[in-house]
Amino acid sequence: MINKELVKLRFEKNLSTYDNSALVQRKMAKILVEKIAALCGTRFAKIFEFGVGTGFLTRDILEKISFDDYCANDIMEESGDYVKRIIKNVKFLQGDIEKIEPDDKYDLIVSNAVMQWVLDFDEVVLKMKNHLNDGGCFAFTTFGEKNYYEIKETTGLSLNYLKSETLRQKCEKYFDILYLEEEIAGLYFDSPLDVLRHIKSSGTNGLKPLKWTFSKLKSFEKFYLENFKENNKVKLTYNPIFVVLRAKM
Repeated sequence: MINKELVKLRFEKNLSTYDNSALVQRKMAKILVEKIAALCGTRFAKIFEFGVGTGFLTRDILEKISFDDYCANDIMEESGDYVKRIIKNVKFLQGDIEKIEPDDKYDLIVSNAVMQWVLDFDEVVLKMKNHLNDGGCFAFTTFGEKNYYEIKETTGLSLNYLKSETLRQKCEKYFDILYLEEEIAGLYFDSPLDVLRHIKSSGTNGLKPLKWTFSKLKSFEKFYLENFKENNKVKLTYNPIFVVLRAKM
């Protein structure tokens, strides 16, 4: 089960290292903006971004998409400072996207690497539909069931990642699906401990904390090396999914 307070705490503690560690998330943001521009256009009156973090997606949108008003949200209050350095007149709305209610309707709603953290995916999708103007677009990235495969196999811990086909079924209730594709990406590290450091520095573990002992750490290293070593490196799998939707009329 996702612990939202733990998610918030870990991202807050690692905001300073997130930009350099979240390599896959940074690439995902760029790809998503390219898909938005190609499928939905490059001009919107009102944009709402939730889970803004340090502003990966915000910066990419600013480069390729024009708008009149931009509202950004995050569970962390500190994210407001980041996004205000990118867009001076941005409106920032702090809080958990599952608990707050945006106060307007938008032409584009976007989110990068956030939907895997929500407890009620269907409810968030419906909420975004209700806050879109007619014909508006909702574009987001998330992660699929193969994400962090090695961590799940080694520790037994994993988020409840959704299959891309399940995402499709849930989204098509309210939206026309313009694009839905997944990728498999691997990052390689010198050791299993470097994998753990990477996960920590990117703040991407909101599950219950593991109580590491010396013996548990050694067992983790041994299993990881025996099963996930490739050419003197160890692998960590990412499974990004890209989704671009248009609200049904």
